[in-house]
Amino acid sequence: MSYKIIKNKDFLHKKTEPVSSIQEGQEIADKLIQALDETKVGVGLSANQIGIPKSVSVIRAKKDSPPIVLMNPVVTQTSNEKIVYVEACLSLPGKVLSTTRSVNITVATLNHANPIPFGPDNAQLTNENVSNDKGLLECVCVQHEIDHLNGKLITDKGVRFEQVPAKNVVKHGRNDKVVVEKNGETQYIKYKKALELVEQGWKIL
Repeated sequence: MSYKIIKNKDFLHKKTEPVSSIQEGQEIADKLIQALDETKVGVGLSANQIGIPKSVSVIRAKKDSPPIVLMNPVVTQTSNEKIVYVEACLSLPGKVLSTTRSVNITVATLNHANPIPFGPDNAQLTNENVSNDKGLLECVCVQHEIDHLNGKLITDKGVRFEQVPAKNVVKHGRNDKVVVEKNGETQYIKYKKALELVEQGWKIL
């Protein structure tokens, strides 16, 4: 069976309903996995993206691992550390936006006995490893999909990254983290490192 990815924002902005059982959730998850396979490029998908207004998502950011199924997921803990991450969405073809995400989160679900932690594979994120860190990609994807279940999109205020107006800019300490941008690419790094990148054409936002 072929699945159509929903692009109607009015529908996608409606919060989904919880599933009543793991069996119900698994039946939906099986459809999501098949639909995700059909996209060939997606790393996550939520039930409302295929027209089912139920709280189920699947994530497959690590291609060599089985898909992670989240039923009625609730974020129970988030890290203080945030990152600006470039995201796309199957329901918003052609849109590529920077978002603000937590580096680590913990999620409780109906189908897992214990809360699940998500976060980077690397203990220390650097400019060199951040784009290849599959654990971070998975963590961001989980937040993206849970947003879908709550009726939120990457284009929405509070999800998309928004540059602080110049009048609100304050002086930064050397170890404060700032966002830098060059040719559409963004990084979230310490101010002292940002100063070095400015010489290479990067701009502190």
